[in-house]
Amino acid sequence: MGVSIEDIKKLREMTGAGMVDCKKALEEAGGDLEKAKEILRVKGLAKADKKAGRETKEGVVHVKISEDRRKGVIVEVNCETDFVARNEEFRKIVEQIAEHILSLEENKNREGEGPDILDQPFYRDRSKTLGELIKETIARIGENIRISRFARIDTDNYLHSYVHGGGRIGVLLEFKGPDINDQVLRVAQDVAMQIAAMRPEFVSVETIPEEVIEREKRILSDQARQEGKPEHIIDKIVQGKLRKFFEEKVLLNQRFIRDEDITVKEFIERSGLGIEVVRFVRFEIGGL
Repeated sequence: MGVSIEDIKKLREMTGAGMVDCKKALEEAGGDLEKAKEILRVKGLAKADKKAGRETKEGVVHVKISEDRRKGVIVEVNCETDFVARNEEFRKIVEQIAEHILSLEENKNREGEGPDILDQPFYRDRSKTLGELIKETIARIGENIRISRFARIDTDNYLHSYVHGGGRIGVLLEFKGPDINDQVLRVAQDVAMQIAAMRPEFVSVETIPEEVIEREKRILSDQARQEGKPEHIIDKIVQGKLRKFFEEKVLLNQRFIRDEDITVKEFIERSGLGIEVVRFVRFEIGGL
């Protein structure tokens, strides 16, 4: 049977599918819009399954926090090309994924990878799972989409978010402070930018696991011996290099990017605002 151009346009608006696909679906459904929607969905999911194995090197890191700054999520969502990474539809699904993780109580203070949450009923429409929502988007966009990793923080302290390079790098920062005001947020922003730029792995020396320090000592000792250093000065060499390790890997020990004459710890202390960094999560596209 023939179908009207108005129905084709209406189905396209409802599903985001191409005009030709909408026309074929309506013809197969005998003009029934709801049935045509279901046909498109089934066909789209089948196509999405075929695309699911394709490599995803591009994407965005997205960070979202609640209005009271007590709850936040950071998520890396990947696609195949930079073109799609800038696409409005892709950005929309990334936002929905972040909202979903933030909305479900079972995700409280949780971190993991995409497969950990794909079977969860989507928070806006519990008739479908988050995985099914992503498959529908894959069918519309025509590229594989994958949630690489996520982390959610729930706290009685405060959270701050920072995204750099259009979503190449994201930071979710937890800090203690007496209150939230413009001065506090400026300091939090500078600290988050420091984390984005300098890739620290630990907040303070005290937060480094003992096994990490012991492993580093062994490596540095072995290096010194291989260089032929006398045994009686190896400990001194190790301690010196360990300080360099702390300056590189520990946030509070790093040189502050806005003033390299001081450390990040000194910058925070000089603000006089009583701010204390508790923890942070830094994601960069590509798993860094």
